Amino acid sequence: MHRGRLALGLGFCLLAGTGLCFLWVHVENWLPVSYVPYYLPCPEIFNMKLHYRKEEPLPPVTQAQYPQPKLLEQRPTELLALTPWLAPIVSEGTFNPELLQHIYQPLNLTIGVTVFAVGKYTLFVQHFLESAEEFFMRGYRVHYYVFTHDPAAIPRVPLGPGRLLSVIPIQGHSHWEEISMRRMETISRHIARRAHREVDYLFCLDVDMVFRNPWGPETLGDLVAAIHPGYFTVTRQQFPYERRRASTAFVEDSEGDFYYGGAVFGGRVTRVYEFTRGCHMAILADKANGIMAAWQEESHLNRRFISHKPSKVLSPEYIWDDRKPQPPCLKLIRFSTLDKDTSWLRS
Repeated sequence: MHRGRLALGLGFCLLAGTGLCFLWVHVENWLPVSYVPYYLPCPEIFNMKLHYRKEEPLPPVTQAQYPQPKLLEQRPTELLALTPWLAPIVSEGTFNPELLQHIYQPLNLTIGVTVFAVGKYTLFVQHFLESAEEFFMRGYRVHYYVFTHDPAAIPRVPLGPGRLLSVIPIQGHSHWEEISMRRMETISRHIARRAHREVDYLFCLDVDMVFRNPWGPETLGDLVAAIHPGYFTVTRQQFPYERRRASTAFVEDSEGDFYYGGAVFGGRVTRVYEFTRGCHMAILADKANGIMAAWQEESHLNRRFISHKPSKVLSPEYIWDDRKPQPPCLKLIRFSTLDKDTSWLRS
């Protein structure tokens, strides 16, 4: 008797469940469609915080032999647009400035600039800053860092909205070679102390140069180098690399892509810190062995760019020399060194 009632109850439940299923199918057809869930299955996922792993410095490129990239390899009047490691070579006509403004302007970036005005080089600060205010990163926040042994000699140039000037006292040196060798140390220390909190990108430029045409966000990249105007048409064997094996800046005849100028380099502030710190450590190693590289910091800069490839390369229009006539391959000169008496300045 008990078993009969149990079987009857189970049968009734089965019939009721089947009936409800059929009823839901018919009702669902005329209900309004909605994709909003009625509940959140895992609400705790919305409270999770991502813990980013600390970004490790990129490892150096292993030594390999390959043909030298030639800036004028394609046509005598047209520059190469891409390096063998797929870094863009920026020159007039390779980018759309209006499009780049639309991309970078909403990011609210701050771009830093370091220059060194030591000794008679304080004479160039005003011209540098005035030309930068006219042409450098117009419409962006810019922070100029002027390192000098004589803060009173730095002129107060009117700056536009969102543009700042910090004059930073440094120790003077009797020899210009020593000033050059200490630049990498000073920049890396400055980034560690304050610049990493103040700027997103940092360009390290020479103060005895002026901007002649717009320099904008087309130059922004992780690690940026500029091709020296004196050696972009010659073979790598003619580059003035450090050729003594005893130096940490030593470069083999079969090595090298372009010869980069020490007057212009930059990138994301963290990458510039790694770069300048690496150069400084190499300079210290040479100094401990009583060696000064052929072209001081520029030799170490070129050695490091061989093993730590730049992610973007600026053509010589961003680092031109006014003593040279403008060649047909350069459609525009944006930043150039002034014609000056170098021996007098360094005396």
